[in-house]
Amino acid sequence: MGALMHALLTMRKIDEMIEADQGASFRMWEGRVLPHIGDAYRSEPEDGHRSHLGASMLGDECPRKVWYNFRWATKPKFNGRTLRLFNRGHLEEGRIIAMLLMIGCEVWQQDANGKQFRISWAEGHAGGSGDGVARGLPDLDPSIAFINEYKTHGEKSFIELAGKLPEWRAYVEGKGPFTGKGVRECKPEHYTQMQLYMRKMGLAVALYVAVCKNTDDLYMEVIYLNPEYADQYIQRGEDLVWMPKAPKKINTSAGFFKCRFCDDRPVCHLGAAPDFNCRTCQFSEPGKDATWSCNKHKMQLPKEKQLVGCPDWYENDGLRA
Repeated sequence: MGALMHALLTMRKIDEMIEADQGASFRMWEGRVLPHIGDAYRSEPEDGHRSHLGASMLGDECPRKVWYNFRWATKPKFNGRTLRLFNRGHLEEGRIIAMLLMIGCEVWQQDANGKQFRISWAEGHAGGSGDGVARGLPDLDPSIAFINEYKTHGEKSFIELAGKLPEWRAYVEGKGPFTGKGVRECKPEHYTQMQLYMRKMGLAVALYVAVCKNTDDLYMEVIYLNPEYADQYIQRGEDLVWMPKAPKKINTSAGFFKCRFCDDRPVCHLGAAPDFNCRTCQFSEPGKDATWSCNKHKMQLPKEKQLVGCPDWYENDGLRA
């Protein structure tokens, strides 16, 4: 792996401009941007399952986990602290956009049709929605448009990504070497997500922005498209969508450290029943145009029907493969 490219000029400019007016322009842009971060203020309750196989999951080491997620094997249920953390991530998106606008970048959160930037493949069963597109990064030619990906990290994760904080800060100021691991090594699922967006959207550059939730340190890395890598994971998504049985486990022991805290561990390792819904039923299967159908009742299954199942539900024997 070659040397990593960090957006050092961008990070320095952000800090310089915030310091120059003591945050006035940053707060002004926040006031404009935050009301448009709809996910942070959405009042509708979540149904617990994502309709598609998400690009954000495809880089996970365990294909069985990705398949279980697509097949709704385990209904996630989050506690209050975790949900606040999710909301923090949405709000952080608005803060990062405000910083980029403050330093003169152009930022688009919607495409030409006023819709969120989305990618899809495998008949619409695989895909995702991106954080936006921007142009005018100080570290790049001003004409280059790039994918944005914003993430929040706890301090331990941020240090793994960027290096110990004093060393990272010295590096940003040009006073020391980089001692972290970077996105691809530290967060391969994030790297894969950006590769998929770039490949599907026809762009060659992405900007990864991480915020340390403990200290508000910023990490910005410029990622370039790796077509062969992206195509490998596009194919992985295609394969997992149409796979009738779960892929092999990454480890046969329920005590394996990567399985111990997995949400799917009860179903995968401990014999627990999967969530009751159409996607865990033997009679359902994905079809064209992002549809699901029931082979027993010979009907298409809209999402609201998939979620509740029916009295003829029979567990898909592929779940235990």
